[in-house]
Amino acid sequence: MQSEPSSNDRQPRRVVELKGFGVLDDGTTFAISVVDLSYDGCKVQTDLALIPGLTLKVSILGAKGAVPAVVRWYKEGVAGLRFNPEPEPAPKQTPRDHERIELTAQLSLRRAGRQQYAARLFDITPTGCRVEFIERPRPEERLWVKFDGLDAFEATVRWVDGFYGGLEFVRPIYPAVFDMVLARLRA
Repeated sequence: MQSEPSSNDRQPRRVVELKGFGVLDDGTTFAISVVDLSYDGCKVQTDLALIPGLTLKVSILGAKGAVPAVVRWYKEGVAGLRFNPEPEPAPKQTPRDHERIELTAQLSLRRAGRQQYAARLFDITPTGCRVEFIERPRPEERLWVKFDGLDAFEATVRWVDGFYGGLEFVRPIYPAVFDMVLARLRA
């Protein structure tokens, strides 16, 4: 969670009371109240916890259209949004050490200090996997990945896009164990 930027970092804002909606990339809508506004952004109140970096569209009741925005900070039901966000540069692609093996299967994920939960797996290599999150983690957060019948593997979140993400295992899976994991996932 980031703190609110200082007033020196932004355009002057006008106090307002506007009702509207936020629209996430997956089409989910949620109520917002815009409490201050400038040409480059606004402050909103919402019941939905917003993650810094999340992109959305802001629609004000009575206004035409929606404005693209990105969450800059969030704290206790209040978020700072920046309008017309600059597209983030594409992450540098590095060659993969292993070919992805695509399959759809179940696994368990656990965040530090939390209960494990079932999640979907979409592809796997000996060094990582792509999954769908129920509890969306932050990049660089540590998770534990558990396949049926095996001890949990520690992994680092490398990227998050909506509720999907890539995990890199802290230690690559030994080839014979990887073959066994694949056989179990495909069964």
